Amino acid sequence: KSRVVASLFSCIFHQIHIFSSPSLDQCIRSALAVSWSVLGDTISSCRSSLVVSTTTCRLPQRVSDSTTKKHSPELFIMSVLGSIDVMYRDETPPPAKKSRVVASPKIRVMGVPEHFNFPFQLAEERGIFEKHGVEVEFVFEPLGTGAMITAVMDDTVDVIVALTEGLVLQIAKGSQLRLLGTYVRSPLCWAISAAGAESKAHGKIKSIADLEKGRFGVSRLTSGSHLMATVLATERGWDPSKLTFEIKGNFKALRDGVNDDSTDAFMWETFTTKPFHDTQEVHRVGDISTPWPCFMLAAKASVVSEKLSGIQAMLAALHEAAELFHAEEATMPKLVAERYKLDEKDAQAWYATVDICAERFISEAALQRVLTALKGTGSLPTDAVIKPHDLIDARLAELRRDIKSVKLYRQSELLTALHKQLAAAGLASGPAAYTDFLPFDQHHYHGTSAIDEVVQTARIDDTSRVVNIGSGLGGPARYLAGSIKCQVLAIELQDDLHLTARELTSRCNLSNRVMHLSGDFRTLALHLHPGAYDHVVSWLTVLHISDRVSLFKKAYSLLRPGGVFFAADFFALQPLTNAEWKILNDEVSCQSLASSIDMYKSELVEAGFKICAATDVTEDWKTVTQQRVESWTTNKDRLLHTLGEDTFSGLLTFYTSIRDLYAGGNLGGIQIYAEKPLGW
Repeated sequence: KSRVVASLFSCIFHQIHIFSSPSLDQCIRSALAVSWSVLGDTISSCRSSLVVSTTTCRLPQRVSDSTTKKHSPELFIMSVLGSIDVMYRDETPPPAKKSRVVASPKIRVMGVPEHFNFPFQLAEERGIFEKHGVEVEFVFEPLGTGAMITAVMDDTVDVIVALTEGLVLQIAKGSQLRLLGTYVRSPLCWAISAAGAESKAHGKIKSIADLEKGRFGVSRLTSGSHLMATVLATERGWDPSKLTFEIKGNFKALRDGVNDDSTDAFMWETFTTKPFHDTQEVHRVGDISTPWPCFMLAAKASVVSEKLSGIQAMLAALHEAAELFHAEEATMPKLVAERYKLDEKDAQAWYATVDICAERFISEAALQRVLTALKGTGSLPTDAVIKPHDLIDARLAELRRDIKSVKLYRQSELLTALHKQLAAAGLASGPAAYTDFLPFDQHHYHGTSAIDEVVQTARIDDTSRVVNIGSGLGGPARYLAGSIKCQVLAIELQDDLHLTARELTSRCNLSNRVMHLSGDFRTLALHLHPGAYDHVVSWLTVLHISDRVSLFKKAYSLLRPGGVFFAADFFALQPLTNAEWKILNDEVSCQSLASSIDMYKSELVEAGFKICAATDVTEDWKTVTQQRVESWTTNKDRLLHTLGEDTFSGLLTFYTSIRDLYAGGNLGGIQIYAEKPLGW
């Protein structure tokens, strides 16, 4: 505090000395214009005793220009001192939290020497760790998650950045290790590779469907390569017990295994494998993403207790570095390519999809899916009772519900149903027409007839550029591209749905008209060209977004003047009961609804739109949801034969919940068209 005061008066009297005529109060006001910015540097240099960020180092309201006009110079100076005193009292954290800005013990962090960990280098090179008062040493471990777990358990390092599934397995088996937060929110994409062009086994595996009873090479049992083969089987509706596994060890041995025909396929991270696809050493059959965030941070509970303040400071710095990593999008892909010897185009493709968040939030549903998958491989007993909360260190991490908390998505029932239905129809693999998939990929009300209505009303034609928000399995996008011949950008938040949609689009030979992107529309919209699209459409997607206005504004920015926005969505016809909100939260991942059609319209108008038409379709959707349940009940035997008991029961439960919501009379349905005005 004394250094702040001294700096203030030094600046003030320096200004008095160099000004020749103004009165004292004028001098003080002039001096403050420059002295307050100098104070920012002073405060930064003594943050150990005064915790005031430089953003708060501005002239407080109580010492504004109006104050100097009302009071004498002496009173004004006292006011300044009082202001500093209040700032000091109000903004200094309680003693227990001062550890965030004082010197902390060195934190040793271990991770693989791959591009995912570049934000750690950024934090060191840009002085972000130093800014947060913590010394961090990053140790590379090329042998992966297993080796890192060994290192953190024997106290060689304090914190590790490792694959989520490996960490969860270790903790579930009784380890002291605990999750500290999510490092990479996006899933890890695993390439599925078979024999290369020069192998005698080349061509034996033509598609993923050929691997239903396949021989998989794995680095070790319970590894990611093992676990993901089981996830693939579950997702495709195969019997995981029919798969066989051969331990190969390292990446080279896995490649050799498919080429000497001792295995049919193996899985490895996509961008690491791609150079070997490019040289045709191995052949890319397809890919699959983890249905959970790929990397998390973990430490022993005892180490967290010992070094809590230092770990907190390290995590805060890492979060800041992650934000910087995503902010500098013009230069970051090239920098990553140079540092990790990647092709620049590959680095750009990876950068466009990766979400390095470095945050305390952990998806509760994601942890549950990992536990389910581990039980499927036999890594954990099927009757083991493990709660997600037991996997985290609650001093640093916090569980969060998200769309994967919805049972429909958490158990992959939608994907499993699709693959089983395609297999039953003889469409498990190979080229197909988009019309072949129509009975299986239209999950909105009224199917293609609902799309035809939008095409006519919104005037979509073969020259149109359309953005489909929440494109799911890609059914509407393929139908638009196939029937109307327009260009469609299909954006889907859930990576497993996105990858399956992209695969189906490729099989239909529509990849030249439909481009699939995975991610949050509101984030991806920042990277798309404003005013470049004619239509933005969505069916039963906006209901998942609490901040509708934010979404509407992003859609508005993408449309050209005269462009049309369409949404088929839920709204609250009347106040919903607590029980109804619980169903919406648990079964639909919906936390907020417009309280009326007028409110929905006003939110679009707030975003800049002009309303063209808004229709209450509640009674129609009430009938449709009732008929859907009746159809599933009537066709139970046939559907059970195709889907199996678990998938059939899960989907019927979901459909019944939606029917009951509409039958209750409080949930409404709306179809709305809005235009981005021409000119004014």
